[in-house]
Amino acid sequence: MIGQEMPLAVGVVACAVTSAVAVRLLRRWAIRNALLDLPNDRSSHRVPVPRLGGAAFIPVVLVTLVALNPAGGASALGWAAVAGAAALYAVSLVDDLRPLSTGVRFGVQFAVAGLMLGLALGPLQPLAGGWTGTLRGGLQPGSVGYWLLALWFVGLINVYNFMDGIDGIAGLQAVVAGVAWAVIGTVLALPLVQLVGAVVAAAALGFLTLNWQPAKIFMGDAGSTVLGFFFATLPFLATVEAGGRLDLVRSLTIGAILVWPFLADGIFTFLRRLKNRENVLQAHRSHLYQRLVIAGHSHTRVTVTYGCLAFLGAVLVLPLIKPSVEGGSPVPAALGVLAAAFLALWRCTVISEQAHRVGLTRR
Repeated sequence: MIGQEMPLAVGVVACAVTSAVAVRLLRRWAIRNALLDLPNDRSSHRVPVPRLGGAAFIPVVLVTLVALNPAGGASALGWAAVAGAAALYAVSLVDDLRPLSTGVRFGVQFAVAGLMLGLALGPLQPLAGGWTGTLRGGLQPGSVGYWLLALWFVGLINVYNFMDGIDGIAGLQAVVAGVAWAVIGTVLALPLVQLVGAVVAAAALGFLTLNWQPAKIFMGDAGSTVLGFFFATLPFLATVEAGGRLDLVRSLTIGAILVWPFLADGIFTFLRRLKNRENVLQAHRSHLYQRLVIAGHSHTRVTVTYGCLAFLGAVLVLPLIKPSVEGGSPVPAALGVLAAAFLALWRCTVISEQAHRVGLTRR
């Protein structure tokens, strides 16, 4: 057991250190080449800051996963996840340097989602060599359920991207959710889930050493979209690797709760803007976390608040890891707690905005 754990522990530490070094090297290169994120009316920063932090630490994640990917039932799906992440990284990196059309970006995202769903649920299962633990009764491509699962991938990829708007928030969410998935993988003896969770958390931690307020580098789409993809993929990896011990609905519930602050803020803001007939694809500053910063709260305070909310979600998924022997479902209680927490966040945002307006009026 120790012999199996040591390579992972060493690999995770090496990943964190390498990520921190890579981000520093790329920051110097970005400054020399004037690849800076210039402030505008939608920005939450006031001075030019180098971008492309994700361009530095995502390759570290991919190389580490390739080096440590365990042999076993879900390894084929794991290789597909690495390939999908690499494709998203390449397209998002180009988009960071020279903006691509929405159609190109969404086309790649849906293609990657189709690859993962095809291997986990549908017609591509035989290509994986018939590993044990494949999901029985796979959904047919084109069915409503299949499209909903594709939207899970594409939605989370974009929500994570939209939520990466202030110092540290996307990195801290990745650390909390990554550690939680690593713990789940350890408890349920799922080596691939443990590996992916730990490596993502380690790389994000290395990135945070330069992204904490005041941020010296930003993540960019090459980082945020890939992180969103990994957190969308992990429930499928867990279900396949568990081989019947963890059904897909429960895995998706766990996955959603572990990134619930991002999903709740993202969906709430999307629906609010849709109701107001705003262009939902246009950049804006109306997420709750952005409104809190505009109202006068520091990036650190808002980021720590979202980190604490993410940690609350990590605690609430613990009863979901294994079926209850008493037959009761802890999901309603967990969702009730999260709903109350989000209501408190929204009320805090509204009260902060009111206080900010009063302060401006008195000036």
